Amino acid sequence: MSPCGATVVAAFVLAAGGCIAAQSLVAGHDPEDVAKKVVSTPWWPPGTEKKAESVGIISHGFVYMTAMMESSKTLAESALADMSDVRDIANAAGADLPDLVDCLANAPLGDARAVRQALLAALPVTMATSPPALTVVEMPGEYPFSFFSTSVSCIASLPIVGRINGRQSWQSNRTYGVSARGLLFVQGVSSSMSQGDARLEASEAFREISELIHKAGGTGLEDLVDCTAFLLNISDAASVRLAFADRLQLQPALTMIQVGGLEESGSRVHLRCTAVLPLLGDARSRPASKPLHLGSGSRAVVTEHFVFASAQLGHASNGSDAFSSLEGLLQQAGLGLKDVINCIFYVRDQSKVYDLFAGFFHAFNQENPPPPSRSEFTAVSECAGCEVAAKCIAAQRPSAEASASGSAGKSALFRESEGGEDSFLHTGLARGEELSARSLLV
Repeated sequence: MSPCGATVVAAFVLAAGGCIAAQSLVAGHDPEDVAKKVVSTPWWPPGTEKKAESVGIISHGFVYMTAMMESSKTLAESALADMSDVRDIANAAGADLPDLVDCLANAPLGDARAVRQALLAALPVTMATSPPALTVVEMPGEYPFSFFSTSVSCIASLPIVGRINGRQSWQSNRTYGVSARGLLFVQGVSSSMSQGDARLEASEAFREISELIHKAGGTGLEDLVDCTAFLLNISDAASVRLAFADRLQLQPALTMIQVGGLEESGSRVHLRCTAVLPLLGDARSRPASKPLHLGSGSRAVVTEHFVFASAQLGHASNGSDAFSSLEGLLQQAGLGLKDVINCIFYVRDQSKVYDLFAGFFHAFNQENPPPPSRSEFTAVSECAGCEVAAKCIAAQRPSAEASASGSAGKSALFRESEGGEDSFLHTGLARGEELSARSLLV
């Protein structure tokens, strides 16, 4: 039983030893929730993750998948094969294609809309009005387009009995998203008005995203925990950051990536984001407070179940320095590389992707098993001399496991200092101290 007298998966704000706010999955609670569980398929059998990446990871009710790519004679056939592989991973985890909540796909220059149409057509017809949040960006994958016309990296939500906090799609004007288990996945958004000014375009996209969050039951842009800005020109990164600063004092984990083309013709900015939502099924369904931010510039945002990190940039083609930076960041939340569940890698030089594979194998397979699921794309980051941008998500451990391992776990709280930067506190929730903390548990 919780301090509030109910069994919950909840966010607590402690004052004078009492629980004054909480949110719960109630009927949607997973009795055997896990932070990191490897998924295997007939074509990726158990033990394969010892030699390569995990094809899928179950974490707190979500299934994070490695990007699938198949080579066929036509784009339509490739998309069908890709989605067949995605289905295999989802099925092995206990889900199916209708449980997909978010997908990222790459496409050859000028083919983003064709790839979108092919992937959507490969889904069951019953998903026509409620597909996953699908973002398609024109950039190469880990291999040349002559081998694979596209690859797709997806996330599914495990079905919830009673459907409380289950999968639901949302539409606000041109902006689309899918929510499940307290997260809202926002499909890539570009400004509806081509203005030629990255800051203005980003601001317009924020307005549309904010409206979608409100419609889904959230507060607004302050609910954002993770965003990737796909840019036609990386020189616009500073302008997009200013647009974030215009709207938010504390920004989400933000990653800037230059790509070859965007689906919205004439746009310079395309935003793919994740937000937190209040969990339903309890009278106290509103979040007690807000997500926690790590590091200057919000290099990571911490929720109860996940840590969303902005891309860690590395000069080494094997990603070793990016992994080291990520490890240092996660340590501030009482976690480590062993807790990473999914990474999207953006490599500058496609010919050096095998260097990254070697670095990944050392960092995860050898030093911190089991490895996360992963995807690779060829693109440029903000760092002119960097070879790798590692965009990763880590999972918070269940409280019992965290206590056994010495992790801060649910005791990891943050306090905003007067200077505006977040300082890290290790504070036991059982202690009856009055705390000023911003926390949203997902």
